[in-house]
Order: sequence, then structure tokens, then C-alpha cells
Amino acid sequence: MRNYFKHTSSLLFGVIISIPLAIYYEISMLLANRGMEAEVRNAADVMFKRLFEGIGFDGPLAGIVMFALLFIIAAIAQGAHKEKTGIKIHWHFYPVLIAESALYAMILFALMAISMNAMVPALALSPIDIAYSLGAGVYEELLFRALLLSGLLFIASKLAGKTIIWKIIAILISALIFAVAHYIGAAGDTFSWMSFLTRTLGGLLLGFVYMLRGLGAAVYTHAIYDIYTILL
Repeated sequence: MRNYFKHTSSLLFGVIISIPLAIYYEISMLLANRGMEAEVRNAADVMFKRLFEGIGFDGPLAGIVMFALLFIIAAIAQGAHKEKTGIKIHWHFYPVLIAESALYAMILFALMAISMNAMVPALALSPIDIAYSLGAGVYEELLFRALLLSGLLFIASKLAGKTIIWKIIAILISALIFAVAHYIGAAGDTFSWMSFLTRTLGGLLLGFVYMLRGLGAAVYTHAIYDIYTILL
């Protein structure tokens, strides 16, 4: 069990198991946006794509380059370039992590529903709904947890005082920014204190999942939660 938690918490494992979700999302977006002047995509995805467009990589190529860089960075960070270490991905942990993430997502869904004092009505789940859910899981977790929260946690580890307190503050800050981001731009939601507080709560839980269980669990928890909101 200890090996399972250690392995599935690694950045390399998280990047690799996020790739199938990103592939499904990208293919679905290409099919759904054919012939359209303006594409409808996840906002975090658009931010990453614009970054890579700035250095000459457009469309699907931007996603390929991004995940190739993530894989290289994660592999080096994990010591996969060392001959004795090697790249070891235990795929039999994959379904277990999905089940674990589904449990976290159910807890998140229950907390969000209770805080809003309402349950989401049952709707049909289409392939494009799945794509948007998976895209949100991958790109929003990369942006708000892998980049933003990781940076804040690094700063927290360098501050004087009790590190755990600073880490909790870091998670809170990232959760607040995560919540605010949902109201920015033309496609942003209409602000209300209730939705802001529930999104902050969601950001807190996802932040703790990321800190304690790694990128893979955070990505799948977020994606499965979004599917829950449509199905349940």
C-alpha cells in the first residue's frame, strides 16, 4: 500500500495518466469545433495554447509540445534519466487511482451540493460533456495546482514559522484564485457569493488532494466531479 501511495503521488505518474484524458478532449474539441469561427474550449486550455502559440506552436501541436515538455520535466525530476532508476510506471495502480479519485469526487460533490442547499438535476451525458469535464480536469489542475499551488507551496516551505500553517495558507490562496478565475472573461459566470464560496471550497479540497496525493489524483478527482455534476 505504501508503494501505491508513493508511486501514484509522483509527478511523472500524474503527467502520464493525464495524457489519455487530454487526447480525448483534444480530439473531441477538433470534431466539435469544425467549421466554427470561434472555438469553445476550457479557459485554462486556451491560456496554455496562447503561451505556446507565442513560440510558434499552434493548435494540437501546442498540446503535444506541452505534454512532451511536462513528461521530460517530470522524468528528470523523478530521476528517470539515471540508469539505475529508470522510468517505472505501474499500470495496475491506474484503476485503483481512478476509484480513489471517484471517492474524492463524490465527497467534493456532496460538500458542494450541501453548501448550495441543492442537488444538480439529472441530465444526459454526451461525449462532448465528457470532453469538457476531462479538459477541465487536466488543464485547470495543471494551471491552478501543478503551477500555481506548487509555486505557493515552495514559497511556504521557505518561510519562517510552522510550515504546515504556511502550506494551508498557500492552498487557501490558490483556492481563492481558482474561484475568481471562473468569473473572468466574456464566458465567465455571473458572480454570486454562494457560487464563489462553493468554488473556493472545491479549490480547497482539490488543493489538499494535490498536496497529499499528487497531480494524477487531482486531475481525475476534478474530471470525475464534473461528470458527477451532470449525471447526479
